[in-house]
Amino acid sequence: MKFRIMILAILFCTISAESWAQGVVREIEIKGEQRIPEETIRAQLGVKPGSMFDRERISKDIHKLFEMGAFQDIQVFEELTSSGLRLIYRIVEKPIIAKISFKGNKKIKSKDLEEKIKIDLHQPFDEKKLVESLDAIREAYEKKNFYLMKVDHYFQPLPDGDTELVLEVREHAPTFIRQVQFVGNRVFTDKELRKLIQTKKKGPFSFLSGSGKYKDEQLQQDVMRLTFHYLKHGYVKVKVEPADVYLTKDRRFFFVSFKIQEGDRYHISDIDVSGDILTTREEFLKHFQTKPKTIYNRELIEKDVQALVFRYGDLGYAFAHIQPLMDMDDVKKEVKLDFHIEKGERIRIEKIVIEGNTVTRDKVIRRELKIKEGDIYSESRLNESRGKIQALGYFKEVNFATPRGLRDDTVILKISVEEQPTGSFNIGAGFSTAESFIFSASIQKNNFFGFGISGQASFEFSNIRQQFLVSMTDPYFLDTEWILSLSGYRSIYSYNDFDRYSYGGSGSIGHRIFDNSSITLGYDVEQVSITDFSVAVPQMFRNNAGGLTSNVNLTVARDTRDNRIYAKKGTFYSGKVEYSGGGTGADNDFLRYSGRSQFYQPILWGITFRTFGRVGYVDSLNSAPVPLFERFFLGGVNSLRGYFPQSIGPKLRIPTSSVAGDTDFVYGGNKMWIANAELEFPIVEAAGLKFVSFYDVGNAFAEEENFSITKARQDYGFGIRWISPMGPLRFEWGIPINPKAGEDDLIFNFTIGQFF
Repeated sequence: MKFRIMILAILFCTISAESWAQGVVREIEIKGEQRIPEETIRAQLGVKPGSMFDRERISKDIHKLFEMGAFQDIQVFEELTSSGLRLIYRIVEKPIIAKISFKGNKKIKSKDLEEKIKIDLHQPFDEKKLVESLDAIREAYEKKNFYLMKVDHYFQPLPDGDTELVLEVREHAPTFIRQVQFVGNRVFTDKELRKLIQTKKKGPFSFLSGSGKYKDEQLQQDVMRLTFHYLKHGYVKVKVEPADVYLTKDRRFFFVSFKIQEGDRYHISDIDVSGDILTTREEFLKHFQTKPKTIYNRELIEKDVQALVFRYGDLGYAFAHIQPLMDMDDVKKEVKLDFHIEKGERIRIEKIVIEGNTVTRDKVIRRELKIKEGDIYSESRLNESRGKIQALGYFKEVNFATPRGLRDDTVILKISVEEQPTGSFNIGAGFSTAESFIFSASIQKNNFFGFGISGQASFEFSNIRQQFLVSMTDPYFLDTEWILSLSGYRSIYSYNDFDRYSYGGSGSIGHRIFDNSSITLGYDVEQVSITDFSVAVPQMFRNNAGGLTSNVNLTVARDTRDNRIYAKKGTFYSGKVEYSGGGTGADNDFLRYSGRSQFYQPILWGITFRTFGRVGYVDSLNSAPVPLFERFFLGGVNSLRGYFPQSIGPKLRIPTSSVAGDTDFVYGGNKMWIANAELEFPIVEAAGLKFVSFYDVGNAFAEEENFSITKARQDYGFGIRWISPMGPLRFEWGIPINPKAGEDDLIFNFTIGQFF
């Protein structure tokens, strides 16, 4: 009897459990909610009172609640009551972050760390943004060599019920590289290999060079540098393993070790070309830098591959595939090379798309292109086009991409530019030895309304000069190849022995000839008067001391600079002839020839070498000498920087009085030449701060003298240049070489504006 009762009880429990699991949900209870209304939570639930119990559906409801982003934890419990099955949702809401604070940070200020935080205040805590914030903090510390720092977080309740997120930083000591060593190298010494890599041990001057820092990405690049070095010297089978990095027990230093399996050196036995050869095998081979019977050199091979890619690309085969196949003889230690060419289809430019130009009009960019829609693809014309757009000076970056077009034989030329400010309003003041107090103001724009038109208005005032200038240039007048320039000015210049007052204007129309060259016809008109002569000025110069200059001129120029505003590479040459005389309505009759050259060449580490040269000759067209105001005077910031402005040139010894004695009168030359050489070193590249050293040489010569090198005056010096928000600032100290009596030993020059 008892046995039967037990069996019935077990059967009853089994049936009851089965009924519960597959029963009806009679009640749903929400617990733990504080800010989120219960109705909002219930609205997300698919299981309702009266629904059949379904674990899969409950799981989906939990996932849906988590997607709201307001909950930190959700648990569901099942409870059997007298009325049926009850579901209990226990909710833990995410804290509202009202404040973020830092503890333990000493090397980086809290306000600087706050800039790295991605978490929004007064919003529910977001784990993803916390991870991003912690990564940003670690990266900031790594830049300061704190690679072993740790940062933890915890929550702290605030009196109003919100939460404070506390980020606790454990900085540890900065970690540097103590030693870099190599294992397995026999051919090259440790010293030779250390020169090749960027990973360096900490030294006494690490604060200047930045050496001693551990960077995983840099280590990976060093493995490639070492590998490539061996491949350049014939070690075809070299293997450089990923660097082993060991941390000392005190966590202060890293020891870095590179393991190298050098292998044997191989020579090239023969070179061949196969596949799609456009001319002949012999014609291709004679242009290769790689030669038979020489040591295998991966660098030369890659240059030959790139030369072939460029050559095929210039003929329209944009996707030519060049593969240097190697047949190695491990007994003779020789490699036979076969440059296999698959030219693919000839490609055309389907369309040109320009992106990133929010100010500059498309046509300003398109008119610099040497390739058009529908043209055959050409590498050289693409490179030239990129250079011309960059040379405008309107963009920080110019990038070309050529994704496939709608057909297999077309590409889309995508031009992406990043614009930079092309206008400025500057007010500046300064001091120089030559001019004492200097004040200047200017407004300048190199790309008016995005049309590529440049213009400026400027005013300069100092102890010896005053000048007001307005000018504009349209390099594509009416969207043609014509160049239009207009200007007007008013100036006062105080020379040592007289004052020059003038006002006038100029206009010119030019046209491009060939690539990078132009010819310009111009007209200048100027009214000049000379006053306040000193007793040193001879009468012959006082008689011809003013009047109207009406000047017709012709200029031929060639410009290959990479940037018209801040050039680092390229050249500029110009020659000009000016005529003022009969038929022009001029009072001052003269003929002048002048030439100018500029050369820019980057060297190493951001250093730029630059030279500037000028030459001039002016001849009077009547019996009077060339007027004072048209003669050549050297000295000053854009000339010979070790001498006062207008102090270098032919002189006369003039008696002033029996008491004062004689004095020098510099009357200028009718011919001159000058050359300037500079080395410009970046100090803080991002801030536009640079150091410059220079050497100047030249002189001006009178009518009875010839051009001479032996009579040249020289100086050298140094300075600081800053491309500031006010414009380019120049602070330069010039030191004359072999100064004469009465000349200063040091001249300080300050100016705002471009060089020459």
